[in-house]
Order: sequence, then C-alpha cells, then structure tokens
Amino acid sequence: MKTMKKYTLAVFSLLFISPQSYAEYAVSDSFTFKDHKLSLIQYQRNCQLEVSSSGQKKVHHLALTGPCYFLRNGGSSPRRYGYPDVNAEAVFIILGNPVSADEREIWNLPSGEQCGTQGQGLVFDGVQFRISQKTLNRTLLCKEKGSDEKNYRFLNH
Repeated sequence: MKTMKKYTLAVFSLLFISPQSYAEYAVSDSFTFKDHKLSLIQYQRNCQLEVSSSGQKKVHHLALTGPCYFLRNGGSSPRRYGYPDVNAEAVFIILGNPVSADEREIWNLPSGEQCGTQGQGLVFDGVQFRISQKTLNRTLLCKEKGSDEKNYRFLNH
C-alpha cells in the first residue's frame, strides 16, 4: 500500500513538473478540396493548418491566434478565387485573432458569429498548398460573410 502511494505521488509529480504541455488539439474548421482534407487546428492559442492527402499529412503553422476558420459566403464550402495568371487554382482566406467583447459591441456583432481581425491566405497551385506570406491586418472578417475579392487577390499577389 505504501509503495502504491509513493508510485502515485511520483506519477502526479512528473505530470505537474514536466515542461511538456498536455493541452489537446481542437479542430475548429475543416473541409475537403480535390481529395485533400484541410483542417484548422487550435493548439493552445495558435492555429495550424493540417493538410491530409494520399495518406500523408503536412502541418503549416499560421501567423494567427485561434480559433481560426475558413471564410465562407453563407454556404458550406469555403469561398475561393482562382488566379491562373500566377498559377493559383484556388485561394482561400483563413480568419483568426478573434474579436474581443469590446470590438464585438462596437461593431454590433451577434454573439454567435465567428469573427476575427486578421486573415491569412491559403493558395493551391493544382498540386500542393502553401500559406501566403502576406496577411490582412486590423480588418473585420467573419466566417459566414466572406470577404471582397480584392483581399483574395492581395494575399496571393
């Protein structure tokens, strides 16, 4: 009995002293595009994009705090634009950096609407995905309201 107490104490001590985080990943949004499963994952406060295709997974770290969402225009599939002149079959926008309670009140946003103040582009060239180096900053983006085409163009060009 004494040995069991010591063992239990040792296990709990390791869990609390260990620098490793035991936070879980949470999928905030996902969809499938041309046989590629795209998932936005929140780990602690950071967003990651996981692309799964042909039995392989690739994780892209985003410059956004979560939760993150793909922009839509009221439909179930994320909004996208193509720019063949620069080899972009599809450009998506990922929104992050959720609005604060004060910002929600200032912009008169409904409590259930998922909105953020920063966006990052996801570009598909017909074979693979890449994350845009450019970001949309200090702009209101809401999951179900989409965005102007000029923002998709800006993130890709």
